[in-house]
Order: sequence, then structure tokens, then C-alpha cells
Amino acid sequence: KQWYQRRVAITAGGDIATMAMNKFSSADDIRTFIEEQLTEGRKSDASAAAKQAGILAQGWCDSGCTSTTARFLEGIFGHMNGGGCNDASVFCGECQSRAASYFARNQLPCCVEKVVRKGIEAYDYVIANYSDALESYGAAVKGGLSVSGLAEAEAIRDRVVEEFSCVSEVYSANRPECV
Repeated sequence: KQWYQRRVAITAGGDIATMAMNKFSSADDIRTFIEEQLTEGRKSDASAAAKQAGILAQGWCDSGCTSTTARFLEGIFGHMNGGGCNDASVFCGECQSRAASYFARNQLPCCVEKVVRKGIEAYDYVIANYSDALESYGAAVKGGLSVSGLAEAEAIRDRVVEEFSCVSEVYSANRPECV
């Protein structure tokens, strides 16, 4: 355990792994932690979310969305790749421009839009109802990170926020008008 901690302690992932190893030394530790987090409200919310996800998945299948989405994704990724965007994990810039030009001629399938909208609603619900708990968890993790681990985590966060902003910009400018 000490060898592992010395080897990985210089990264955010290593810091998190070390925190987990220090907190959880057995399956009972993990079970106890999960049970402490699962209040009746959280269990109810999780159950409702699972039910909604099942309904959404069934609707996805019933409407033939898998084939429709596959064709759309094949088209957009082919178009993006044709313009020099060969790494969609770096979306801002060329990939963003290529995606926007594809959307100018091709609409996001409405079944995908429905899933996106449900995801946004779920995110908004979690923020409205659990932001205090999430901030507390974040502070606990931040407090356990080394200086270099914290710097790495913040750099990753900043990059994800920047890339997501570019994706959001293309999506927002090209939302389909679904009935």
C-alpha cells in the first residue's frame, strides 16, 4: 500500500485513489459509506430516475432511434473528420466549426433531442436539490489533494468547461424544432 501511495501521489487521480484506500479498507467500509449516503429522499429520487430512464430507453427503441442516431453520428463525425478534426475531444476550434457547418444542413434527430432535454432536466434537478451535498463532497476531495494534484484537477476542470462551452454553443444554435 505505501509503495502504491508513493508512486501515484503526484497526480490528482493518485491522490483520489490514496484517499479511497485510506477511507475504505474493506467491503464493509464501502457498504457502510453507501448506506450513510442513501437517505430516503435520495433513494426515492434514484428510483424515480431509474424508472424515467427505462421509459426513455423503451421510447428510444420503439421509435427506431438507434438507427436514426447512428446515421446522424456517422454523418457528423465523417464531416468533422473530413475537415481536419480528427480528435473530437478537442472540440473548440476546427471541430466546432465543422460541426456547426454540418448542423446548418442536418437536424439533430428529435429522439436524441428528447434525451438531451431529459439529461438537462436531470442535471438541473440534481443541482437544485443536491448542490450543498455536492459542494461538501467537492471540498472534502479538494482538501485531500496535494498541491500538484489540485493544480492538475483544476486544469482538467477548466479544459472540460471550455470544451463543453463550445459543444453547448453549437447545440444551442442548432436545436431542432421537435413536436
